[in-house]
Amino acid sequence: MRESMDFAVMRGDRRQNLLCDLLIADGHRAQLLPEPEQWGKENLFPPGAFLVTAKANDSLRRAAEEQGFAVLEYGGLPSFKEENGAVTAEGALQVAMRHRLRTLKGSDVLVIGYGGIGRPLAALLKAMGAASVSVAVRREAQLWILKGEGYRPMLSRELEARAGDFDVIFNTAPELLLTGMVLERLRPGALVVDLASKPGGVDWERAKALQIKAVHALTLPGQLTPVSGALAIRNAVYELCKEGTYA
Repeated sequence: MRESMDFAVMRGDRRQNLLCDLLIADGHRAQLLPEPEQWGKENLFPPGAFLVTAKANDSLRRAAEEQGFAVLEYGGLPSFKEENGAVTAEGALQVAMRHRLRTLKGSDVLVIGYGGIGRPLAALLKAMGAASVSVAVRREAQLWILKGEGYRPMLSRELEARAGDFDVIFNTAPELLLTGMVLERLRPGALVVDLASKPGGVDWERAKALQIKAVHALTLPGQLTPVSGALAIRNAVYELCKEGTYA
């Protein structure tokens, strides 16, 4: 990796601001960029700079090519997903504790999905002393793995029958699994924390009608722990540069 580089960082939340500070502190040059439509009003880096973004659509790629930028797309990098998932999981606990009048310790909790966020989240809940930690997955092959790791495994299709078993449900699956039928069977006072990207995995209108406390908690690293979120992005950027994995 070159000693000093130019990084054009697409604006987002507090993480991107802090990312620029981190890159500059490491001896690089960095600037925040708005959407490409506004680039004509900015003094941009010359061709050869790295454009840093979680995910680049076709429009952004075309604009970057015209400007002579190399695109560093970090969102799909496995190491970033793992690090960002751990940061998000910790933020999810903060959200739950903010909206719940009882501790997570001693509570019956469910995590839907066992991916980059679900895995570290389940581990944290177990370590905190939750009375039970259940994990819902789609594939039967995962059930034995979950049981071996000390969780109560279940299939996603069992949600309607099992919904009343939990005090807190964390959803990480980007599909509508917490339907009206599922929500109707929740325990009184149960909390739902949806971590999935929009539109999420909850029937929000039905949740409101049933007066269920359901929170759509998005971009938690940017909101709650932006320094840790920025460090995760910086690590991903350096990994991509080192591997030469950019367009």
